[in-house]
Amino acid sequence: MDFSAVKRGYFVGIGGVGVNALAKFAADYGIDVCGSDAKINDLCKELVKNGAKISKNPDFSLLEKSDFLVFSSAIPKDNQELVFAKKAGIPMYERHEFLAEVSHLFGKVVAIAGTHGKTTTTAMLTQILFENGVKFASMIGGESIDFSNYVNNTGAEKIADLKECIFVCEACEYKRNLLALSPDVAAVLNAECDHPDCYDSLKSVKETFAAFLEKSKIKIVEQSNLDLIGASVGKKRNGFCVCVQNGTQKRMHAFPSGALVCDGKKMSTLKLQDGGRYNFENATFALAVSSACGLDFEKSVCALQKYKGVKRRFERARDVGKTKVYFDFAHHPSEIQSVLSRAAKLGKLLVVFQPHTYSRTKAYLDDFARVLGEKNNGVKTLAIMPTYAAREVPSNGVESDVLATTIFDKYRKKGVYLVKDKQSTLDFVKSHAKYHDVILMIGAGDVYDLKDLF
Repeated sequence: MDFSAVKRGYFVGIGGVGVNALAKFAADYGIDVCGSDAKINDLCKELVKNGAKISKNPDFSLLEKSDFLVFSSAIPKDNQELVFAKKAGIPMYERHEFLAEVSHLFGKVVAIAGTHGKTTTTAMLTQILFENGVKFASMIGGESIDFSNYVNNTGAEKIADLKECIFVCEACEYKRNLLALSPDVAAVLNAECDHPDCYDSLKSVKETFAAFLEKSKIKIVEQSNLDLIGASVGKKRNGFCVCVQNGTQKRMHAFPSGALVCDGKKMSTLKLQDGGRYNFENATFALAVSSACGLDFEKSVCALQKYKGVKRRFERARDVGKTKVYFDFAHHPSEIQSVLSRAAKLGKLLVVFQPHTYSRTKAYLDDFARVLGEKNNGVKTLAIMPTYAAREVPSNGVESDVLATTIFDKYRKKGVYLVKDKQSTLDFVKSHAKYHDVILMIGAGDVYDLKDLF
């Protein structure tokens, strides 16, 4: 795509963090931004404040004068704007395709992949690059407390000047979209099957990650996933080990104490404001990537001490009486298990879970039931919301009532409830809050809409 030849871009689903970041980039380089979203959120309002034209309904008068259209994977193919653009011959890009086009403008591309932790790791790396004074742009798959979803620290007034800068982005394995990117530095944080609607096994997921890593000169993986770069996995060790392959292997070992050891030599001690085992692992990856980019190691470690977190990642909300409230994006059994382990240390839990997509609920039904229903997980009361459909219809899998029944039948006879909608959820939480120390709202759907209603 020749960015110098386009004047206007139309973005469908412009309120989503990914499409929104792309729209912000386009606006930064003189492209008139317009688009639509069913929900005009704060991300949309920020664009409008800077001159974008955004509406809840399609604006075909703007679309017909646009040079291209960008849409997210959540937009159905029979969407009115997509149908109109196709008939009018307007070039259309799915989000990952346009992301790849943007990446080609930069001198170095860093892409963060993996089933879990991409957004946190990308936000941490953004913090490191910013504190090191690097010329870069970053697109984060969530809203960082300090940087929101997009950072342009390039200082470049012209697109041609971006060749002197670094581009950082997340690389999602959904529908193998990450293969559109050709990064100079590629990291795969972990590998599990999270998209049963497009992968039939863990093997197929790992094959996709391996193909992604193969495209990069510098490959960064965790020790247990060395097979992704054709190396032997080796013995499991205490702590967390990240390996960098660039002709020869380099290893960064992070111990539970926070000690960081590189190739057998202690380099520093890692301290984070936002704790949790998984954040410690994400930080180790961010440091490995920054080292691969040639940044000062100790300065990067110090930068992470300023990292404040990302919204919806164990985010503290307004208390209900004396009960603490947290929101978390966890939507896979492994993620839920990790966040429950962290939250249980704070006391008795009231957990509200909103399953995300019918296909995922069906594929991992037993695992969801186990992590939410097993004894000694800290959960005193569990409320299950209706499944968030996203891009699916109920026939793709199962509804949340099946999950609640499975938990009741296999794990616990008390403290399991179904709530029918967001208002019922809010009422339920308020009426039960006083019997718990912590309320934990889990899910990747619109459960987050309740955050400011407590």
